[in-house]
Amino acid sequence: MPSITEGGEYVGESGKVYLAVGPLGQSNVWTAVQKDDHSVIVVLKAPSDDDTESSWPRFQHEMIMHELFKDCRYIRRQLDRVAPQKGQHPPLLVLEITETTLWQARTKRPFTKDEVRSVAQSMLQGLKEVHDKGLVYVDIKMQNIMLNGFNTSEQGDGSKIAAKLGDLGIVMEPIRATAQPVVYRAPEVFFKGELAQAADIWAFGLVVSHLLEAQRRFSFTGMYDDLHNGSGSMFEREQAMRSAIANDYDISQEEYYKDCALPINNTDHKPGQHWDELRSRGLDEDDVEFLKWVMAVDPRKRPTATAILGSKWLGGKGDVQTPSFKHPFEGSSRQSTQKDKQKTPPASIVDSSWTKSGTTTPKGQSSAQSPRPKPSAISTNDSMSTKSGTSTPKSQKTAQGNSPRSSTSSINDISSPKMRKATPTLGKKSGESPSSGRRLVSNASPLDAQKAAQTAHANRPASAWPVSSTAEKPSAIVDTSKTSKSSEPEQSAPVTLGRNASAGGTYLSYR
Repeated sequence: MPSITEGGEYVGESGKVYLAVGPLGQSNVWTAVQKDDHSVIVVLKAPSDDDTESSWPRFQHEMIMHELFKDCRYIRRQLDRVAPQKGQHPPLLVLEITETTLWQARTKRPFTKDEVRSVAQSMLQGLKEVHDKGLVYVDIKMQNIMLNGFNTSEQGDGSKIAAKLGDLGIVMEPIRATAQPVVYRAPEVFFKGELAQAADIWAFGLVVSHLLEAQRRFSFTGMYDDLHNGSGSMFEREQAMRSAIANDYDISQEEYYKDCALPINNTDHKPGQHWDELRSRGLDEDDVEFLKWVMAVDPRKRPTATAILGSKWLGGKGDVQTPSFKHPFEGSSRQSTQKDKQKTPPASIVDSSWTKSGTTTPKGQSSAQSPRPKPSAISTNDSMSTKSGTSTPKSQKTAQGNSPRSSTSSINDISSPKMRKATPTLGKKSGESPSSGRRLVSNASPLDAQKAAQTAHANRPASAWPVSSTAEKPSAIVDTSKTSKSSEPEQSAPVTLGRNASAGGTYLSYR
C-alpha cells in the first residue's frame, strides 16, 4: 500500500482535507497544504515501511504519545490525524511544520551562549513533561530538536528561538536496553543496559557541550563524537566510546559499576582529562562545572530537568537542594528480572542499527548521523554517527521530517502489565473525538495519563475516522489513479511551495 502520494487528498479527523506536496527526505514524511487554504503548510507522517501493515504497532505507539503530550508547548504539536483507508493509505499524523532542526542550524553558524541557553531551556521543559509522566524520551539528538526563529546570518540573544522535541517514536518506560544513539549514549546504558530518565539528561549535556565547543571549533563535532575509531564501523564506534568514558571517569573506581565488565584501563589516560580538553576548546569554567554536574557518571547523582532549569547557569538561583533521580534499577541485579522481560522491546530497540528487513546492521557496517558543519553521509536506516564523509545528501537536508528512526517500539513493549490493567480516568461522550481539544486527564497520575491516552486512541468513534472523498481531482497535484468513475472530475490548481508562498520561502529547500 502506498503511504503518501503526490497530490493525494487526505481527510483528517477535523474534516480538513490535506494535499500532499512532496517528501521530506523520507518516503513516509511529506509536506502538505490545507486544501481550502494553501498558505497552511503541515507535515504528513505515515508508518515506516518496516512497521507491521496489519496494525502498525510502532506507529500507533507514536500516535498515543502525541495524544498524551498534545498540550505540551515544548513538544512538536499534532494538528490532526487521518484515518487509514483500506487499499489506499495507512493512518497518518498531521504535524506542525518548523523552520529547521538543531542539527541543520548547527551547520550554518556558531550559536552564541545565550542561544545555547535558550535551546537548553526549551529542551529541558520538554524533557520535564516526558519525565513527569514516568517516561524516557530516549532519542535526544540534534536531529530531533525542532527550531523556529533561528537567524542563519545574524547572531542573537536567543529570545527569538523556539525549540521543541520533535519525535515521539520511541518514548518509553524505563527499560533494560541500549536504544540511545551511540554518540549520546549514557555510561549506564553502555555498561549496564539501564535506560531511564537520567540517560536523557546525559544526552542533553552532550548536545549543550557540542554547541559550546562549536563556538571555537566549528568544523569539529565535539566530545565523544570526534573519536578516532578505525574503520568507523558501529562496533568500533561503540568500543571507542566505552573506552573513552571508562577512562575519562576512571569508572572502575565507581561503586555503581562494580559489577560490570569494563574496558581495560589505559594507564596513560588521566581521569578527568576530558574536562581539561573542553577548557582548551574555549569553554569557560562555569560551562565546564555545569557539564560536570549534568554529566555525572553515576546516574543517581545527575540532576533532574527541574533542577537544571533552576540552576545558575540557566539564570536561576541555584541555591535549592538539587533533586536527583530515584534510579528505577536500584538494588536489582544486572540480569533482567521477569518484569523486565515483559517490557523488553524487539531487536529494533535493543540494537539501534535497525534495518527495514527487521535485522540488525552487521558489526562491520558503517552508518552516520552526527551534526557537523560538513555533515557526513546519512543512512536512512540508522540513527548513529560516523566521522567519515563530507557532505549531506540533498534528500536528507530537511528540518521538518523526523530524523530516520533506528528503532521504534510497539504499544505492548512500552506498556507495563500494570499500565495495561489500569482503569482509565477519562469518560467519553458518544461520538466525541479525542482530538477535539478536550483534555484527556485532569490531575491524574502519570500512569492514569498514559492509560487514558491509550484508551482515547483505541476507542476513537467511527465518526472520527472519516472515509476519504471518492472524487479525486485529476490535476498536476492529484493522484488520478484513485479517481472515482461515478464522479465528475473537477480541475484543481497546482500547489507548489515557491519562494512567494505565504508561509515563507524557507520551506522550498526542504523538498
